Amino acid sequence: MGGEENKPSFMDNVRTNWAAFRIFVWDSEKGEVLGRNAKSWAQITLFYVIYYACLAAFWAGLLYVFLQTVDLEKPTYSSYVSRPGLTNTPKSEDGIIKFSAANNNDYAKYVDQLQAIWDSLDPANQTKEQGYVNCEGTAGPPTGKYCMFNREKLGEYCVPPDFGYDKSKPCIFLSLNRVVEWEPEDYEASEIPKEVADVYETGHIAFKCGSYKNKHPEQIGNNTRMYPSGGVPFYYYPFVGTTNKTKRAMYKHPYVAVRLDLLEKEKDITLQCKTYTASIEPLAGLYTTKFESVIKLIFHLSKEPVNLML
Repeated sequence: MGGEENKPSFMDNVRTNWAAFRIFVWDSEKGEVLGRNAKSWAQITLFYVIYYACLAAFWAGLLYVFLQTVDLEKPTYSSYVSRPGLTNTPKSEDGIIKFSAANNNDYAKYVDQLQAIWDSLDPANQTKEQGYVNCEGTAGPPTGKYCMFNREKLGEYCVPPDFGYDKSKPCIFLSLNRVVEWEPEDYEASEIPKEVADVYETGHIAFKCGSYKNKHPEQIGNNTRMYPSGGVPFYYYPFVGTTNKTKRAMYKHPYVAVRLDLLEKEKDITLQCKTYTASIEPLAGLYTTKFESVIKLIFHLSKEPVNLML
C-alpha cells in the first residue's frame, strides 16, 4: 500500500514532462536549443545546404541535357502518324447526315459546323499586321509569317447562311489532318491517277468525291462541284508549331469545298472522298490504294414539299 501512496500523480507527471520539454527547447546551462549548441546547428545547417545544393545541381544538369533533345516548336517523335488523313465537316453522331431541305431545324447543326469554319477564315483575322501574307505564286511564307486562306475560293454556293442545304445540294468542307513536317509532292507525269487527270494541277493536292467504290454512281449528279477544282496548294505545308499554341492558332487550315448533287431521296447515299498526292502512301494496311487518303460519308435526304424551289 505504501508503494501506491508514493506513486506520482498524473499532474506530477505532467509537470515533470513539461519541465523536461522546456529544458530540451532551451537549456540555459548548456546554451543548447533543441539539444544542440550553436556550433552543432551551424555544422548540420552547412551540411544540408551543401547536400541539397548538390542534389539540385544534379537534377538541373539532367534537365539541361534533356532539354537539348527537345524542340520547343514540335514534338521530337510523332508516333506512327507520318501521313495525314482526310477529314470532313460537317459530322454527325451516327455517321449519317440526314436532313430535309424544307426544315432548317433539320440541317441547322450541320450548317453551324460549316459556319464556324467560315468565320475562322474571316479576312479581318488574316491581316498583314497580324503576320499573314498572300502566298500565291510562292513556295511558302517567309519565316515567322503565315499564309492567308481566301474563303471566297470555296465557291459561290458553299456560303452562308445555308451552304446549299436549303436547296438539297449540301456542301462539305474537306481538309487534311495536321501532321508535323509532312510535305506533299507532285506526281511524275506518267503517274498521275486517271481519276484526277482532268483536274490535277502541279503544286496542288487533288481531291475527288464520288459514289462509294463506284457502287451507285447514278445517285450522284453531274452538278457536283469542287472548289477550288485544283485542290489545295503545296505552300500551306509543312504544318509547323504543333507544340506552340500561338503558332498553332495562327496557322490557317486550307479547305476544299464540295457541293454535292444528290439525286435520290429517302435512301442512304454513300460517298467516298479521296486525296491524291505522291507523298501519301499505304502504311501497314492503313490505306488500300496508293496515293490516297480516304473518307466515307453517308447522306440521307428526306422528301420535300413539291413547291420547294431547288
